[in-house]
Amino acid sequence: MRKNRSDPPPITFLAEGEWPTGRLTPDAPPTAHLGQHLAQRLEQALADHSLSARAAADKARCTHPTVMRILNGTGAPDARTVLHLEIVLRTRLWPAAPHRHFPLPPEPALVPTPENGAPK
Repeated sequence: MRKNRSDPPPITFLAEGEWPTGRLTPDAPPTAHLGQHLAQRLEQALADHSLSARAAADKARCTHPTVMRILNGTGAPDARTVLHLEIVLRTRLWPAAPHRHFPLPPEPALVPTPENGAPK
């Protein structure tokens, strides 16, 4: 899974409160909601296992700054990182059925061409 570099960091969409439990702006993209969810779940899992971010990173074979970016909302992890953290922490970090929480994106406008019936 490639990161969508066009979305700003999740914390950018924090409307009020503190990360990761504060309220996001109404226009926050799904990636911001995902980042907030991952941060909350990771923070709880670290506490449950009495692990530091550095220790979890070492066990998951990722870098400490990567784990910190998840926790502080300044970056989005790749699927490999989340998978390895879930294995090490024996905890689901990725949300179940995230597609249920968001409407479908609008269909792109059809550009008239001779192939799709536009007049010549």
